[in-house]
Amino acid sequence: MAILDTIINTAAKQFNQKNKTTINKKVLPQSEAELVTRRENAEKMIHNKSLMSSAAAVVPIPGLDVTADLKLMTDIIEQINKEYGLSHKQVNGYSDDLKQKVMFNAAKQGSDFIGKKISKSLVAVIMKMIAKRELMKQSKWVPLVGQAVSGTISYYMMRKMGMMHIEKCEKVARALMTE
Repeated sequence: MAILDTIINTAAKQFNQKNKTTINKKVLPQSEAELVTRRENAEKMIHNKSLMSSAAAVVPIPGLDVTADLKLMTDIIEQINKEYGLSHKQVNGYSDDLKQKVMFNAAKQGSDFIGKKISKSLVAVIMKMIAKRELMKQSKWVPLVGQAVSGTISYYMMRKMGMMHIEKCEKVARALMTE
């Protein structure tokens, strides 16, 4: 598994160097324009990670796609949180009042990932989502066509989960801007 993580991280670094996106230095967004910019950055990152997930799904090695998806989804959540100033490390640096507002708004949105350290138990939640997707990917046993379908489904599901997390982060950030 460590070898796979190294390969994924290396590919991601090379891909991200070509498509360099900058994370804003200000921690929490201060305006609607900043939210739009951060959303665009997060969407680019989701697109890139979804393509990687799709590529892993096409390779006919059992378990490779699930392992890659776990790593990629964890990365997506952490990077989106960081983009919006809602990562575990960033939230811990806030004042107690602001930290409480972040956690309250995150709970209100129903997010288990905002402002928290991504742990094995949280990854287990992701794994359950991916396991449901695996049931749909049984077409993988049909050569070539099944792999293309599997890659398409993998891209779509990774993108959908990432976009849902962006929506939650954006709602929390917007709520903090209005307070």
